[in-house]
Amino acid sequence: MNKTLSFLSLAVMSIALHAQTSASPQFPDPAMTPGTTQSGTQPKATTDAPIPQQSQRTAQVQAASVTAELTKGVDTKRAKVGDEINAKTTNEAKLPDGNVLPKGTKLVGNVVEVTSKSKEQKNSRLVIVLNRAVTKDGHDMPIRAAVTSVTAPAPQQSMDLPSGGGAAPTGNGGADNSGGASVPARSAPTVSSDTANQTDSGATLKSASDHVPVGNLPNVFLSAPTTPESAGVLDAHNQNISLESGTKLTVNVSTALGGH
Repeated sequence: MNKTLSFLSLAVMSIALHAQTSASPQFPDPAMTPGTTQSGTQPKATTDAPIPQQSQRTAQVQAASVTAELTKGVDTKRAKVGDEINAKTTNEAKLPDGNVLPKGTKLVGNVVEVTSKSKEQKNSRLVIVLNRAVTKDGHDMPIRAAVTSVTAPAPQQSMDLPSGGGAAPTGNGGADNSGGASVPARSAPTVSSDTANQTDSGATLKSASDHVPVGNLPNVFLSAPTTPESAGVLDAHNQNISLESGTKLTVNVSTALGGH
């Protein structure tokens, strides 16, 4: 009899633990990977039945990938929470619900968190949200967005030739009129067109744990958004973050709930 009671007790405990595990809420994956976007909190389990493998994964909804450029710069040295963020799409994109974002659509949002570099704080941070899309004809729709890559404008490269120290070449090929050996004329250095046009494109986020470099901004990194209220998280070590007008963004966009 005692052995039977012991087996029954173990069975009851096992069932209770299984029910507790199954009822635990599943938190959303904050990553905005290509083709998907986070969708908010995962509903709690309503039964004690085991959750299928598919439903245990992060709830995600389809999104369209859009390229855009900032039309207004933002700098952690001067930015404040609430400052408006503006970008303009550079390609047309059709959202999964059928809405179309034509080329030139404005993506509008705000700064939601900013930390500037100081003597006490060596790191800077910029968190932005993009929550509205305004088409050229004035159609305004709420959106969910996540920045998956950032590339700042390429720095201007000086094309000045190095200063010479020798005499200018003469018509006789640089011969020394005093009778010395001839000195060949130095030709100007050439710059490869590939090198001149090369840009350091920002890497693309592919998971929630990614921490990727921003193009043309050394020591500045992009992370996946951690809440539905953020679209992009930028961090820099020992410097401020300055995104100039013309900074290129790749953004995953979906229509927000309640949007038309």
